[in-house]
Amino acid sequence: MQLPLPYPAARRAARNGFLPVLALLHLSSFSFLRSGFLGEWTTGWTVSAFIAAGFLVFRDLATSRRENHLPDILSQVAWGVTALLELHALSSAVASSRIVPAAVFPAISFLLPALPAAIYAFSAFVWLSWSPLAGFGGTGTSASIAALAVLGMVTGRAVRNKMMTGNGEMVARKPIGGGRSIVLTGEGDNPPASREEESGEGIQRILEGILPISGADRVMYVSTSHVPGSPLVARHIVPRPKGASRHDQEQEIPDSYVPLQEAMIFRREFFAEGEESFRWGLRKDGKRDRPSGVAAVPVLGDGTEEGAILALRFGEGKWTDPVVPVLEMGAFFIAREVAGTRRRFRDERLLERQVGFNRLARTIAEAAEKSSAGGAESSSPRREVYKTTAEQIRLQLGADRVLLVEAEERRCRGRVVWGTSGQENGVPPFGGRGEEAWTGLGGTYAEWVLKNNVHRIFSGVRTSPGKHPVLPGKWTREDEDAYLLVPVQGAGGFRGILACCSRENRSYHKRDAETVKEILAIMRMGISHALHIETLEERATNDGLTGLLNQKTFRERLSSVLSRLDGRYECAVIMVDIDHFKRINDTYGHPAGDEVLKNISIIIRKTIRKADMAGRYGGEEFVLYLHEADREKAIQVAERLRLIIGQTKFEFGGKEAGVTASLGIACYPSRSRDGRELLEHADEALYRSKQGGRNRTTVYGEPA
Repeated sequence: MQLPLPYPAARRAARNGFLPVLALLHLSSFSFLRSGFLGEWTTGWTVSAFIAAGFLVFRDLATSRRENHLPDILSQVAWGVTALLELHALSSAVASSRIVPAAVFPAISFLLPALPAAIYAFSAFVWLSWSPLAGFGGTGTSASIAALAVLGMVTGRAVRNKMMTGNGEMVARKPIGGGRSIVLTGEGDNPPASREEESGEGIQRILEGILPISGADRVMYVSTSHVPGSPLVARHIVPRPKGASRHDQEQEIPDSYVPLQEAMIFRREFFAEGEESFRWGLRKDGKRDRPSGVAAVPVLGDGTEEGAILALRFGEGKWTDPVVPVLEMGAFFIAREVAGTRRRFRDERLLERQVGFNRLARTIAEAAEKSSAGGAESSSPRREVYKTTAEQIRLQLGADRVLLVEAEERRCRGRVVWGTSGQENGVPPFGGRGEEAWTGLGGTYAEWVLKNNVHRIFSGVRTSPGKHPVLPGKWTREDEDAYLLVPVQGAGGFRGILACCSRENRSYHKRDAETVKEILAIMRMGISHALHIETLEERATNDGLTGLLNQKTFRERLSSVLSRLDGRYECAVIMVDIDHFKRINDTYGHPAGDEVLKNISIIIRKTIRKADMAGRYGGEEFVLYLHEADREKAIQVAERLRLIIGQTKFEFGGKEAGVTASLGIACYPSRSRDGRELLEHADEALYRSKQGGRNRTTVYGEPA
């Protein structure tokens, strides 16, 4: 069923107050029939009037959903309030509950402007007080209704003021269904303003072609603006003013312009002529046009509103040419032109994205393969992947700082494994050559992101800190107030978060998080590749039983380190031999001997520093390199190691046993000139310890 009036006419009538008046007349008729003045047969008519008012409310809402446009607010309020008041009169239970005044007065004040709201509120108050069930002039009833009216009006007005924008529009004003707001975000597959130049000439030719056959004096293509605060702009106008360039002819149009609202929001044509069209004149250079005819049609492409064609006529007489069909034809060709530009942009962007990510994947793979033969200074393939990933994300997003944080298994503590800010890169970015100490994440949003595996975006944190900090204080800088936190899971066993930090001139969006996730997916492949390389390197350089360096690798790295020291710094080598190790194998078996070697290798790892090296020299012999250690430091480390080994007890087949160790020390550069001599002298000192009775430490060149 259709409205008694066409929708545009009904909307204009509602704006002039015609619908509220119509609703009040309907209510007056209901009251007259309800009084029983014409007899008992009128009772059925009162119920019919209530049903009719409710049907008008439902019909307007259903029509708006089906046609994908906004329901008319004044019409909804007029017939909705009417139906509620009539229900109040028909049902004693509803009347005694006072539910109608409690609902009507806030709704009226919230939905309507001040003057219509005041008229409606007064009429509703009179009706509720006069209701046959309440009795006109009832003191208690009138007082309760008046209290509800005052409270509802104040509440509704306060909420309305909170939700109004600067131009007087409601914040939540959006079309229903598949429609979209007339103010587009510019995200997704929409090409930037620079790419619209490609379709500009085609659109201009289409407008020039339809102008002569439309009967219009001016035709323009209107689309959304890329400038905040100016949502609509006529980018192509025919005829073009003499001497005007492409940008000089652009004309801004407010988004409240009804012909374009009909076309771009409600997706239907608009046509007006005669005196009715005078109100739709456009203002330019301080003057308003007075057209004799206005027409607008939507330009739809792929189910979205690309814009609209607006035609203006200034001649006398009626618009006899078939303007709407001609504009619809032009809209079809413009939509095809815009779709072609968008398709080319999307294809180019996809190609660039694929090329970029392929290049990034290759870069990360190459970074994973980097490993120098620099002994203790060799670069970890995984660190190269961390470095490349963090730097690529910083460049892609334009972030001021990027932190890659590794978390513990319980996800309560974390440490920065790589940080980059453009000026300084390193591990960690807070000083020190080794791993950064673990930092507690409790009470921060970093912990929340890590545990919930959901990315979060924060803006304006410095001015509005909120309840919890984003990052621990150790990782925070005062001049940063925009953050993007993305969880990292399953990256070759890596668990943590990636934090992008920026100053107030940068904010992050959902598309930035998607970009980070795609780069992290490549990082996961890079880490898997790096782990494979590290496994191969470990098998080639480490002893399979103890995990320490094998003899060949230890010799190579020792020579490399000594060449860099160049005799300027002291260092030492300690040779360690397990006393009577053959007895362990003969008495308890070779598995027991392997267990002893494993435990002693663990003791050695805990005794030396990260800058030192340790290896299995062969059989039951171990060798240690102490970086920048003099004679006294070497003796101290050797004696501590000897005592710990002697105090360690091993259990074999229910029997407890212990072992001792003999140690030999050689110092550089006082007694040795290169790595070969250093190892030979340490081995000679070890031999003297064994000759001297074992379980002792001997320094080369000194008595045992």
